[in-house]
Amino acid sequence: MTRLVGFFLLMIVASVGIAQESKRPVQPNFPGDLMIDYGFNFWNNQPDNFPTKFWGSNSIGIYYNKRWEINSHISFHSSLGVTIDKYASDKEYTWSRDDAGVVSFDSLVGVSFSKNKLVGVYAELPVEFRIHPLGTKDGEGWFIGLGGFLGRRIGAHTKIKYQSVNGEFKEKLYSNLDMVDFRYGLQGRFGFRTVHLYYKYYLNNVFNGSPDGTDNPQAWTIGINFSGF
Repeated sequence: MTRLVGFFLLMIVASVGIAQESKRPVQPNFPGDLMIDYGFNFWNNQPDNFPTKFWGSNSIGIYYNKRWEINSHISFHSSLGVTIDKYASDKEYTWSRDDAGVVSFDSLVGVSFSKNKLVGVYAELPVEFRIHPLGTKDGEGWFIGLGGFLGRRIGAHTKIKYQSVNGEFKEKLYSNLDMVDFRYGLQGRFGFRTVHLYYKYYLNNVFNGSPDGTDNPQAWTIGINFSGF
C-alpha cells in the first residue's frame, strides 16, 4: 500500500513538472554574442603634469557582436557598444571650475591627491575580419582578428579624492574637458572565440589641445576579452 501511494505521489509531481515546463516561456535566440573587454590604458607623449599610472588607468567595454561567415577560415564581425576609459595620475594637476563656470587644468595649492582620474565614456562601433588558420564551423577555435573602430564621446568627468586641513573630500567634475568628440583607431585580437587578448591603438589625440600646453597624448589599450554570453 505504501509503495502504491508513493507511486501515485511520484506521478503527480512528474505531471506538475511537465505542466510547468510546457508553460515556461521560450528564451529568444539572438544571432550574436555579448563581448566584454577589460584592459589597461596607456598614453604616448604624456603631458608632464598628468602622466598616467598603470593601476587605475583601465578600460571596460561591453559590446553586442554579430558574426558574418565568409568561408570556413574567414568571417566578418561588426559590434556596437559602450567603452569607459579611465586615466589615473598621482600628480597635483587636475581639472577645476571657477566661479564663472570656466573649466581649466591646473594644480590645486596645498592639496595632495589620493585619487585623481580622468574618465571618458564612448559609444563605439568596432569592425574586424577574423582569420581561423585551422578552419571553423561556428567561430570556435583559434583566430586572429584585424580591424578598426569609430567612437563618439558621450560623456566625460573627473574623479578626485584628497585630504585637506578640513578633512577628506571626494569630488566629480562633469564637462567635456576639451576631449575630442570622435575617436578612431586600429585593433587586433588573438585567441579563442570566447577568450582572447586584444590591442587597440587610437590614431587621433585624446584632447583638442594639450591640457598643460605641452604634449597632446595618443592612447592605446591592451587587455583580455570574454565573449559568447
